[in-house]
Amino acid sequence: MQEFGADFLVSYSWWRERRWRRYVGMSAARGIQADRIRSLDLLRGVAILGMLVANIPWHAGDSMSRVIDPDSTSVAAWLLQYLVFDQRFLPIFCMLFGAGALLLAARPSTPRRFTSYYLTRMALLFAIGVAHAYLLWPGDILITYAVCSPFVLLALNWSVARLLAVGILLKTINLVIGEWPQVYEATLERVLFSWWVDYGAAPSTIAEAYAGSYAGLFEYNGWRNQFLQWTALPYFRIWNALGFMLIGMALYKLGVLQGARSACFYRRLAAFSLALGLPLVLYGVVARVGVNPTVGPYLGFVDELPLRSVSFLLGCAISSFAVLAGTHLFLHRFAGRVTEPIERVGRMALTNYLLHSVFFLLLFHVLKVLPFDTLDHDALLMLVVTTWLLQIALSWFWLATFKQGPVEALWRRFTALLTRSLRITTGRATAQEHQPD
Repeated sequence: MQEFGADFLVSYSWWRERRWRRYVGMSAARGIQADRIRSLDLLRGVAILGMLVANIPWHAGDSMSRVIDPDSTSVAAWLLQYLVFDQRFLPIFCMLFGAGALLLAARPSTPRRFTSYYLTRMALLFAIGVAHAYLLWPGDILITYAVCSPFVLLALNWSVARLLAVGILLKTINLVIGEWPQVYEATLERVLFSWWVDYGAAPSTIAEAYAGSYAGLFEYNGWRNQFLQWTALPYFRIWNALGFMLIGMALYKLGVLQGARSACFYRRLAAFSLALGLPLVLYGVVARVGVNPTVGPYLGFVDELPLRSVSFLLGCAISSFAVLAGTHLFLHRFAGRVTEPIERVGRMALTNYLLHSVFFLLLFHVLKVLPFDTLDHDALLMLVVTTWLLQIALSWFWLATFKQGPVEALWRRFTALLTRSLRITTGRATAQEHQPD
């Protein structure tokens, strides 16, 4: 009987390992050259859906921390947002962006002059980000990604150790500035902005902008973007995003990001990340409760704890690796029909990210179905689930007919056209220079 049990366990382990290898367990060499890596698509899908929970307070209002009418459900939703979602999915998206450069560089279909192709692609992403920030929603992240892209390009051939060291250093700068903003104010802000930048008075409140005409909202977005998109770049955006991009490149080279490691590795990574990151997150959330003007009194805790920001942000950064590992384990266990809908969301990540802004602009401004800046976190979570279902359905039906999302297809096509025309223009200029007089 014991021999039978041992044989059964061996067979079961072999079957699980075979399932893992079938769906995500390709070697690192194969993973780099694969046209589509399912684990990366799933990670993108999870990141896009998870980021919506963190972003929706800014799509639907002007504060993530405020609870308008504290009760059991709104406070529970507030706690869920900080404990599970806030700052957990953006790091994954940044890591995927860095890894995407390595994947693109190794793809056989990529043009030989990769540098010009990649920079052209990023210039178009920058243009998409500017349009998104000014026309739809000033919380755009694409501008930051495009600004970071030349540094990613420079780091393509760095060693894993160097990528990790520089990435961790940049994230450390982000943590220091987040906890002690006076460091930034006394250095970078004084040198770069304080002597000439004047934001001016806001043209209106954000609630008035959403309740009024689109021209008024456009004007408000332009005023708000002065900080959110431009002066905020050296404040907190670049350090965080570029740090995780470099870490993502290192993890891709190690085979971690694309699912080339064993299931046991991901279980250990998840356990280690949670053990190290969760206590910091819990402390940071308790510290945020203590200074929140409505949640604190409701829960009976009003006190200002030290190191509130750095503990929370560091805990979130560490525990984001648990999300990464958990996603791979989920793919290991449920690969197939269960994961494919989320993979399709990931294959249309850029389209789905922009659709968040389109959907909420229609909801709160164009159609005015709901008044802006009036919903608590429990109502916002209901909106999130509704949006998830819509995007999963849309991605499924769109990719049943087309190979890419609409924005992805346009981005790829215009990149190819611009790269070709630049090559032709450069070739003509070079030919004219070498013509004899």
